[in-house]
Amino acid sequence: MSDSLMRWPALLWLKKETTPCQSWHPLLFAVVATSAMTLMFNEAFFRALQQHIPGQFALQLSLLALVFLLNLLLVLILGQGRALKPVVLLLFLTGAVAAYFQHSFGVVLDKGMLQNALETDSAEASGLLSLDLIWHLAQWMAFPVLLSVVARIQVQTWRQQMLHSVAATAVVLLSIVALGATQFSELAPFFRNYRDVKHLALPVSPIVAASSLMAKQLKAAVPASFTVLGQDAVRTPLAAGQKPRLLVLVLGETARADHFALNGYPRNTTPLLNQLPVYSFATVSSCGTATAHSVPCMFSVQNRDNYDEAVAKNSSNVLDILAATGVDASWLDNNSGCKGVCDRLPSELLFERPDPRCTDGQCLDSVLLDALKRQLSDARANTKGDRIIVLHQLGSHGPEYFRRSADADKHFLPECTDKQIQLCAPEQIINAYDNSIVATDHLLASVIAELGQQTDYDSAMLYLSDHGESLGENGVYLHGLPYWMAPEAQTHIPMIWWMSADEADAARLDKGCLKQQQQQPLSQDYLFHTLLGFFNVSTSLYQQKLDFLAPCRRGDL
Repeated sequence: MSDSLMRWPALLWLKKETTPCQSWHPLLFAVVATSAMTLMFNEAFFRALQQHIPGQFALQLSLLALVFLLNLLLVLILGQGRALKPVVLLLFLTGAVAAYFQHSFGVVLDKGMLQNALETDSAEASGLLSLDLIWHLAQWMAFPVLLSVVARIQVQTWRQQMLHSVAATAVVLLSIVALGATQFSELAPFFRNYRDVKHLALPVSPIVAASSLMAKQLKAAVPASFTVLGQDAVRTPLAAGQKPRLLVLVLGETARADHFALNGYPRNTTPLLNQLPVYSFATVSSCGTATAHSVPCMFSVQNRDNYDEAVAKNSSNVLDILAATGVDASWLDNNSGCKGVCDRLPSELLFERPDPRCTDGQCLDSVLLDALKRQLSDARANTKGDRIIVLHQLGSHGPEYFRRSADADKHFLPECTDKQIQLCAPEQIINAYDNSIVATDHLLASVIAELGQQTDYDSAMLYLSDHGESLGENGVYLHGLPYWMAPEAQTHIPMIWWMSADEADAARLDKGCLKQQQQQPLSQDYLFHTLLGFFNVSTSLYQQKLDFLAPCRRGDL
């Protein structure tokens, strides 16, 4: 082994007829490959060190050494025998993809982002694929492919392989422990104060995140008993002569509150809603920064601080409880699905229907309005009870914001029409995004107009987005950052309420109080309890303090 180590630089020039003694020892190959991937993909990690601990060169070196040791540990554990080269190539590919998205969009491939990627559809995923990505991957993969072709790995007996592997793994583990023990006083406060930096360590961070997500997915795949919540739920019957209630819940996508003119944005992105008697709640926070997290969370009885996805997806959500009390609940989807929320309800994926407004599996949100009209037309003939209809928008989903608005809604030009939005001028990105908000304004105003024509119901509309979006501020694009490190742009969401005059009277809602409520800090935690309160459902799960309408019911004043 020592002779091979002494001669390794010359081995890059081996010819096909290389003799066994000139072959690479597996451990040498692992060390060279790990050194290369650590140096190639950790520019963002090193920049973060320079920013957070400038001048602390010893600590910076220790952290880089820690990343190298963790990467080497991955290679030693996963790359046994003939799997060594494939594992190295896979780690290089992982590092290359993660580095591209870090550099181009300022996003990190943590567990939440990977889950969001798994649960998206092919149309949304294609928006992130580009020639630039392929070109960068080709450049980064050139060295590991060449290394794998040129380097011939020594064939070892099973006993040799196990002995060397166990010994090397033990040395790496001892090195990590020694580094942690000797530098604990500096490493501990660093990771406590700058927890986000660990997500920049490549390729170890996305591999660990993928392993964690896989474990969660395997756990979820094991059939779990479904917990029926709200079994004590009882809906107060309608009074004599009272019309049933209809609530259209518009679930937005990737909309940020500070780009709504209703909330003070200087551009008129809500020209139609500005003319309507709506209530825009200006300080609302999301449960997560990605659809896969926020959607099931907001319909769950759990709040953001104690949300457990496995529990939420295996127990009743608020729509289930409403349906169990007799409310007619349905879901119309123009996004990538309901993330399990509507599994036990009538639902329809509108992007699967043939429609000229749909291209490559994505539709303009105007298809939601047509679907709503169909449902309400059917309801006039078949339904006389309370009703909730959820409209799940494609909204402002990026990076192709320009595809979310029809020509009539393109108020701000020129738009960024490149899926590599980081290559566009900032004002063009904002133009395209703001036009998607104009399209949402158009949809919401049209929903209100449709509800205003209803004579069979006391009607209302509630709109709120699942999460926000970064538009290049501080080099960050899109969404999905861990909540504790996400900018406000990804967690500050719009929420808008409208009700007919008949509904305001029937629900005894004080309009002056609602205007005051617009400035109160709210969150998606309020949705579960507000929906129960709206439909007069009594259950031990209901918390009046989390019903944002409760303080304004005249009987509660």
